Amino acid sequence: MKNTLISLLAIASILFSITACSNPEKKKENYYQKALTYIDHNENKAAIIELQNAIKIDGKFANARYHLGLIYLKQGNLQGAFQELQRTASLDPSNLDASTKVAEFYIMSKKTDESRKLIEDVLAKQPDYADALVLLANLELMNSNLQKAQEVADTALSKNPTSDRFLNIKGRVDFAQKNYSEAEANFLKAITAGPDNYANYNTLALFYEQQKRFDEAEKLLSEMTKRFPKNPQPFLTLAGLYQNKQQFDLAEKNLKKIIEIAPDNVSFRLLLAEFYKKQGKTDVVISALNQDIKDLPDALDLRSELANFLFDQGQFDEAKAQMDTILKKNEKHGGANLLQAKFDIKDKKFQDSIDILDSQVKNYPKWPEPSFFLALAHLNLGETVLAQKSAEDAVQKAPNDTRFHTLLAQIYLMQGNSESAKKEASTGLSLNPHNFGAAMLLAEAMLQAKEYQNAINLLEMMKPQAPSNPDILGNLGAAYLGLKKNDLAIETFTKLLELSPENPRALAILVSLTTNGDVKKATDLVKKQIIKAPQSGGDYLLLGDLYIKQQMFEEALTALNQAKELLPNNPEPHMQIAVVMRKLGKGDQAISEYRELIRLQPNSAFAHLDLGSLLEIKGNTEEAKKEYGEALKIKPDFAAAANNLAWLLTQDQNPDLGEALRLAMIAKQQAPDEPHIADTLGWVHYKRQSYSLASSQFQQALKANQDDPTINYHLALSLYGENEKEKALDTLKKALSLPGDFKERQAAADLLKQWEKP
Repeated sequence: MKNTLISLLAIASILFSITACSNPEKKKENYYQKALTYIDHNENKAAIIELQNAIKIDGKFANARYHLGLIYLKQGNLQGAFQELQRTASLDPSNLDASTKVAEFYIMSKKTDESRKLIEDVLAKQPDYADALVLLANLELMNSNLQKAQEVADTALSKNPTSDRFLNIKGRVDFAQKNYSEAEANFLKAITAGPDNYANYNTLALFYEQQKRFDEAEKLLSEMTKRFPKNPQPFLTLAGLYQNKQQFDLAEKNLKKIIEIAPDNVSFRLLLAEFYKKQGKTDVVISALNQDIKDLPDALDLRSELANFLFDQGQFDEAKAQMDTILKKNEKHGGANLLQAKFDIKDKKFQDSIDILDSQVKNYPKWPEPSFFLALAHLNLGETVLAQKSAEDAVQKAPNDTRFHTLLAQIYLMQGNSESAKKEASTGLSLNPHNFGAAMLLAEAMLQAKEYQNAINLLEMMKPQAPSNPDILGNLGAAYLGLKKNDLAIETFTKLLELSPENPRALAILVSLTTNGDVKKATDLVKKQIIKAPQSGGDYLLLGDLYIKQQMFEEALTALNQAKELLPNNPEPHMQIAVVMRKLGKGDQAISEYRELIRLQPNSAFAHLDLGSLLEIKGNTEEAKKEYGEALKIKPDFAAAANNLAWLLTQDQNPDLGEALRLAMIAKQQAPDEPHIADTLGWVHYKRQSYSLASSQFQQALKANQDDPTINYHLALSLYGENEKEKALDTLKKALSLPGDFKERQAAADLLKQWEKP
């Protein structure tokens, strides 16, 4: 019987347990109580699991959501905290703390109307609820309603005169009203009333900084580091203060202390690396980041910082190795992908970089770096409008970064917008007075705006810092030229050539100023300079051009081939050699040079046009059409290419006259008064049997070139098509009477015989 009784009791116990576990309310409560125990022991991860289990059973369990929101808030998961606390406030309006915290979130996101409504709801339930009153006072301060903010603070202090939070608010109201002594007194009272509230000290420290009372700020911050030794903020503020005072050893000491307090905080380690970067301590930056990676091997942002820094130092192999390591672990890592885009820009894979950076701009809408490098990529492709848009985006996201303003100034300068260029360069210079690039762009913008004396004043200020800088001297010489002070310009460019003998621009200007159009004298001067700078490819280019002007083509080729050897990646020698070859009637050699030019400069629409023209002369019309098409891909409104391609299309056995008309209209829109374009458009109309339209274009072409036999012949054909046979006959006779040969002369003569038959 004893065993039976025990068995029955065991079964009863199991049944009770099953019943208890199957009761959702009890399970929910059990999870909740366990969570509270974990919270008491600061075991937040375990508490989150229990609270989530409780919420799964009852999604309207307000208390569970409230505590979950508080944990998220403590962990810095602001989105999760807001969602849970907002749900709590809607489920349980009596939870004033949840409503107040949601109102605070609204203030942070600048949704002041929503915040005010919640605050008023809380105060309607409990008029003296301190947290809500604090928020209300802060809200009034944000909206510059100083009187209302003071009224709230005074009301709260009348009930609790030693409330440190309201003393702090009263001090801030005084500060906003420029009652500085009263503000300081209230901040000090707040510290006395709440000696353990860090915010009270921090407000006073900020007050001292804004008042430029740096010694008092330093003393207070030092006291704060002792009172709050585990709080990194006072050490961080002190580090900034010491940097401003250029006490870099003390700044470094405090930054290191922050890392000691919070060794797992990646952002603090990045701050120290940035500090070393600003000090120009390249080796220290690399060493510090390598140590950071050893301490926190899973912190990919630290490895990304090192990789990007190595890239900026020109240590490309090391940078790529770090980048590859990051991308193996996380192929979508922002910093590593940015670096890949930078590599693509370096390797001139501009479209590849744009593909990456476009994605990054979308994925990281507040990060300015992708916009900055996107601007660089577009600029390298000659897409200045897109470059401008991206650079403006970078400036908007980070208005205090001198690099972004400098790049935008460069783009505006390229567009001829000197006023905007001056503004951006000035801003870049004000942010960093040592930004030489911004200063130079400002001077160039002044030159572009013909503010020559202002440019001279700025450049003269820059000269003592870089007396041998060729850009300063070059722009200074240009400014003297603008003022027609040729003697000073000659003196400046002569000095520039002494300091920098391989400066073809300075030589070209000096030649122009000193030879008065005497080409032989100019040639002798350039040859003398080449003796001083035998490796200056630009000087040989200038010499070749001078020989071309004298029709000394063989000498020109010798000089230009030397330029080509010295400037292997420069398309200009190929362009000039091709010109000489055309003048010499050496079409094949000219074509070869243009093909090499296109290899070096594939986006040169003019190179494709000239190559197409040569191919057309040789009778290779299919290849010519292809080159004209390439030119139009690069420059869709390129009148010459559109005109030439339209003409060739009309010569096909089964011509695409619709496409020919489209192209001829593009050319006409771009160059409405060009007679050969009018002739082409007229010929397309003629082939389409639109004779009156054709005649109109041919007649317009003849206004500018009435003795062109080809155009007269074309007009005769269209007039005949209009049944204006007498006019057609007279015009055809005129075409044949004009001197010079034209391709259709024999066809015109045969046609005349046919028309004259009775």
